[in-house]
Amino acid sequence: MSIMEFANGLIGHPAYKRSRVAIFFDNDHGLLEEPTRWMMAVAKRKSRSIETSRNYAHILARYFDWLDNAGYGCVAWQSIDEDIFDAYLVHLGQPREDGSTIAYDTALHYAYRIYDFYSWAKKNGYEHSLEVDRDEIEHRLDANQHLLGHIKPSVSVEKLNFNLPTGRPALHHRELDRLVAQSDYEAALPLFDDLVYAIIATIIRITAVRPKDLLQLPYRGKAVNVDFVPYDEGEAPPDLGRRSLHYEFASKGKVRSIEFPGKLWQAICAAYIPLRRQRAELYRDRTGISPPNSVLFLNEAGYAVTYQMLYREFAKIPSLAAKALDAKFKGRRFTACMLRHSCATYFVYEALKQKGRLGQHFVYDAALDEELRKLMGHNDIKTTLEYYVHLVNRFVHDDLLVDLKRAQVDSCLSALLEHHD
Repeated sequence: MSIMEFANGLIGHPAYKRSRVAIFFDNDHGLLEEPTRWMMAVAKRKSRSIETSRNYAHILARYFDWLDNAGYGCVAWQSIDEDIFDAYLVHLGQPREDGSTIAYDTALHYAYRIYDFYSWAKKNGYEHSLEVDRDEIEHRLDANQHLLGHIKPSVSVEKLNFNLPTGRPALHHRELDRLVAQSDYEAALPLFDDLVYAIIATIIRITAVRPKDLLQLPYRGKAVNVDFVPYDEGEAPPDLGRRSLHYEFASKGKVRSIEFPGKLWQAICAAYIPLRRQRAELYRDRTGISPPNSVLFLNEAGYAVTYQMLYREFAKIPSLAAKALDAKFKGRRFTACMLRHSCATYFVYEALKQKGRLGQHFVYDAALDEELRKLMGHNDIKTTLEYYVHLVNRFVHDDLLVDLKRAQVDSCLSALLEHHD
């Protein structure tokens, strides 16, 4: 268990003049430098009282205790990813030993404080694996609270014989939860109330582009993105479906580019561009100006789609499927992160199948590593490649990837166009 002590070493420091500032240690009494420095930063802010600082410290201490009890360990706080953070949100809503539960606002307060710690860490050069925006916190908490009614107090888990890129052991049920099988992807598209979100889901599933990167996709491109033209029916070049379009965008502080499938843009022009023009009229009626050409995605009310809208609509899919009598969607969750993960999984599956390596031990492949790095937008992906190779081989063993019978782009576009028709 982590250890937290309050000390008075800063009471005489002119920049702080604060007593009882928390210091964090691991269970071997090794100093946890980053959490302690965060508490110093909180204490330095004059807008935060001593009681507020103590409240933050206790929240972080409970979070570290949960990491220890869950088997991750407080010293591995930098390896915590979105899935583990979601598990923590579920934990917040679970009954205590006396049967009581914390109030929703309290759980939200806890979640925001943990986010604040990770946000501070990133800004101060402490890299970590948690990619969550502040605007997502409440949506994530809401989504995970809905899962509580389905959680069993005791479940057996199967530990797989390989680790995640973060170094923690891979658990079979958790890896299954992260995959959107092709059948679930196809079943999800008709469940969206607005076609624009089905379009977005299709793009992520095919390209693995992050949502915030995808939302930069233009209606009519210019300069480096000049290839993106909103073609009317019959106007598209005859070779559009056989070539790629250069797409350049800002991503996590860098400029990144991908080769966007021309066949995908062709489908967008057919299924969505006429709708986008109708929605542009709603935008114009409300604002007095046309929507900028840099904005492709408008919702049915004529507002530019934001990440928060996207996250909320994706999170609805499991509950919508549960209410629909004929829905074939079987997953517990549906997120953009899962679609990216599924894209990478099927990508590696297809690559291994073509090379005749399915079911074989991991052998580093520099070319495949580079392709996967570009696909996922990561700087260094060797450990990620090894993880996906192991994962694909296990999923093939479990017969979970047999539903991919067509080329990736074709299969995903067929599902979209069937939904559109």
